[in-house]
Amino acid sequence: MANNELRITMLGPRGVGKTTLLASMYSEFDNMVKNINLTLTPSQATSSSLQQRLAELKSQTEIFSATGGIDGTNTPKNFDFELGMIGKKPELKLIFNDFPGGYIHDNPAQVQKYIDESDVIMLVIDTPAVMEEKGIWHERINAPQTITDLFKRVTQNLTKTKLILLVPVKCESYLQTDREAREMLTRLKNSYDTLLNLLKSDHLLNQIAVAFTPVQTLGVVRFARIEMMSQGEPRFFFRKISPNAVYDPQDVDQILRYTLGFSIKKYLDDMPTLTKWFKSIFNMTKPFEDAIRKLAGGERKETKGGFEILQGHDLLNIKH
Repeated sequence: MANNELRITMLGPRGVGKTTLLASMYSEFDNMVKNINLTLTPSQATSSSLQQRLAELKSQTEIFSATGGIDGTNTPKNFDFELGMIGKKPELKLIFNDFPGGYIHDNPAQVQKYIDESDVIMLVIDTPAVMEEKGIWHERINAPQTITDLFKRVTQNLTKTKLILLVPVKCESYLQTDREAREMLTRLKNSYDTLLNLLKSDHLLNQIAVAFTPVQTLGVVRFARIEMMSQGEPRFFFRKISPNAVYDPQDVDQILRYTLGFSIKKYLDDMPTLTKWFKSIFNMTKPFEDAIRKLAGGERKETKGGFEILQGHDLLNIKH
């Protein structure tokens, strides 16, 4: 790991909403840390991309569509942020690596390099593809077997502990009641059972933390219908809960809370003999370290609303 860097690899199909997820996270960050004195600053390229996406999100019509599908033609890109105290020089860089699903087949060595270098892997899931029409579009859109095969290769030479966040998005329709949230979580577990069984094997159980962290990136929409396009591809339509409903994302803070909590546990708590080395590498000031701990230790929805930590409680500093 390079000086002052935390790398997060994002996996998921084209059109699943990874940029939307990051845009929502960034837009809500100031509310998340208003009493902590932290600020998150995107690079110029990241800011431009996220601002464009935010403008689109806030101007959605009452009925709109979203598409999915693995795409192998796009190129990888990074979303870079700097984290630090307000009015001070940033102390930590967060790099979100994004690449098209086709890279898993076409450039497996590069994908494995991304994951090897990352402490956190976010598997972003198109939830309606799992929940609607008995999940017939799940394999085509989310490609769970492709993802599982990737992790089979990655875990053959695992060099350090990791956090895997399974992040259902476009899930507003399935989180309206506790019963619906539990049903969604059950369906998701069943849909990814091969992957989850791999990750909880004896060899990996203590090296990989796994959690479901659903995120409502728009907050005010519900699934409407699926229409088939002329090319045989499904198009998923969503509607606002009212024509004048205002963009209101929910639970986007959980991504950073889990990510930073895992990192603090891993580098500052689990390896006390290396604490001095860690601090020399990251060069954290005491106020910044305290602020990060406070952010990471904030409210985490660990057992409600479709959230669940499946394994690695110790790696996440969870008392159980």
